[in-house]
Amino acid sequence: MKRGEVIILLGMLILLISPMASANIFSDIWGKITGKATSDTTSLNITIGNSAPTIPLVYNGSIAATDPSIGSFKSITFNFTARDTDGASNLNDSAAAAYFQRASEATRSNTSCSTFTAIGNDKNYSCTVNMWYFDQPGSWTINVTIRDINSATGANSSTFFTYNLLTAMNMSPTALTWPAVSLTDTDIEANQNITINNTGNDVDLSVNVTARDLRGETTTTQYIYSNNFTVNNVTADPCNVIEMVNATSTNVTNAILQRGNNSLNYWNATSGQEQTVYCLQAVLPTISAQSYSTSALGAWTVAVVT
Repeated sequence: MKRGEVIILLGMLILLISPMASANIFSDIWGKITGKATSDTTSLNITIGNSAPTIPLVYNGSIAATDPSIGSFKSITFNFTARDTDGASNLNDSAAAAYFQRASEATRSNTSCSTFTAIGNDKNYSCTVNMWYFDQPGSWTINVTIRDINSATGANSSTFFTYNLLTAMNMSPTALTWPAVSLTDTDIEANQNITINNTGNDVDLSVNVTARDLRGETTTTQYIYSNNFTVNNVTADPCNVIEMVNATSTNVTNAILQRGNNSLNYWNATSGQEQTVYCLQAVLPTISAQSYSTSALGAWTVAVVT
C-alpha cells in the first residue's frame, strides 16, 4: 500500500474513534486491554454491633427484713436500674423480670415489672413479688433480668433480703360438742375434730391443749373433770392415750406442726396442718343429767409451742 493511502486510512479511523472516545468507551476498551480501567463496582457488607444491657443497681432498702403476713402473702415492691449503652430505648420493657430465690424453696417471681423513668442510657423498673406465709425464713436472693430489643440479656443476682420468722396458727372449729352421753357410756369421741393450721413459717411446732373442768349449768356443784378427757392426733387412738389435767398445758405427743400450704387440706409434713381428736372416756356415775360447759371456768386453749 502506498504511503498516501495509509495516511488516508489513519485519518478515517481517527474520525470513527473520536465519538466513541467522547463517551469513554474507548478508554474502557483501552483500560481492559492495558489493565488501566478508570472505574469498577464493589459490594458492601456492614455489621452493626449491639451492646448487652447491664443492671448496675438494685434498690432493696425497703425489703431488707420483711415479716410474713399471717396465713396470706406479703407483696414486696422494690426497684432496679437497667443500663444499655445503645440507649435506654434499646431496652425491652416487657422482658423486665424479678425472682426471689432460696435453695430448696419454690421461686417467687414477677415477669411483668413496670418501667417508670428513663434518663440517658438508664431506665428504672418497679417490681412487686408475692411471698407466701409458709416460705422459709432466712436470706433470699433477689435476681433481676432484662433483655434488649436484640435479645441480649443482662442480670443481677448480687442483692439479698431477709424473710423473717413467723410463729402463728389458727384452728377450726372453735367449739367442741358431744352427742348425748349417758352415765354408763365410755370412750365417746367429740362430734368434731379440731384442725390446726400453721399460718406462719416456723417448723417443728408442738401442739399443747389446756383443758378446764366442765361445771354443771343447773347444779353448779357437779363437774365433768378434765382428766376424764383424752386428746391425740387424727392418726392415733384418741381415747386411751393422753389424759388432760385441769388448767394445765398438755402436749399432744403425736402432733408436730410443720410449715406448708395448709389450703391443701390434708395432714402431713408438707401441708402445714394437724388434726386433734377429743374423747370423753367416762363420767362419774353420781352426777346428774344436765348440761356441762366451760362457761364458768373458762374455755380450753389450743396452742403451738416452739
